[in-house]
Amino acid sequence: MNEDPKDENIEGAENQQTIPATPRQQPISSSLADIRKWIEEAQKKIIPFLEQLAKVDWQAVKARIESMPKLSRDAMQTASAQGWFFNMQNSMEDTFEIIEGLQNATSEQLDEILKAHFTKDMNWYARSLYEKYPARRTAIEAAVLAHKNKEQNGYFVSIPVFLAQADGLLSEIAETPSAMDKKNGVVRGSTWVKTKIGSNQQATDLLHPILNLHELDILKSKATREAESFAMGKSFSALNRHQVMHGEVSDYGTEINSLKAFSFLVCVGLHIPDVIANLHFLDDGENEIPPESRKDA
Repeated sequence: MNEDPKDENIEGAENQQTIPATPRQQPISSSLADIRKWIEEAQKKIIPFLEQLAKVDWQAVKARIESMPKLSRDAMQTASAQGWFFNMQNSMEDTFEIIEGLQNATSEQLDEILKAHFTKDMNWYARSLYEKYPARRTAIEAAVLAHKNKEQNGYFVSIPVFLAQADGLLSEIAETPSAMDKKNGVVRGSTWVKTKIGSNQQATDLLHPILNLHELDILKSKATREAESFAMGKSFSALNRHQVMHGEVSDYGTEINSLKAFSFLVCVGLHIPDVIANLHFLDDGENEIPPESRKDA
């Protein structure tokens, strides 16, 4: 005779579920006490949870989520103007914390917020890059180790490698040789990205820094740098790819610059592909990159 599925042993299930598992089948006369005990234990676990749910201001939660696209666009613009490349691959909690933290932040506060973020999650971002681009792991891993080697001024090594890998990745992703070069004043890779996303406004907001690379310090031309220096009466001192890669400067090796270069690599290698891969999702009016692309997936 086949065993009744109801008679399967489910011992240990209580340790795997929030709500206690139902008692295994027993004669009614001997199991009433167990059933009563199970109900009491379930109530102890469920009632506090329901009480907490009742206290949540769901209107405020909804408003916070709906504000995310605009706030994320503003945060990205603010960050990129100061040499940082913010992305949406991190956990929802961390993403909200950064976006909201950057609102009305001073220049010094912005640096501290993003420095703390990329320092804390550098290993996670690096692993994500290794998994997505295994052929580049050796170079990126060496740069990450150099960044952490503060005693030996590792930033002078990490920065050019991070920038070089970002350069190569943009060309690889866009299938465009020398994607960081400019054509008609616009970065070739930016033009490719614009072609891919078309009129999708949410994608445009999420990729604003990439679409405007030619205006940012990291890719400003020599003529633009000199004109700005003359107008402001001081030397150009921001992180600039051309100056680093062509040896025009030798004082670029700082922790902040290394983290900015790393943020650029993360944006190119993880953020751009995720946004482009999920254009249909964004077209549907959703407010974020799908969960499977995020740190908390």
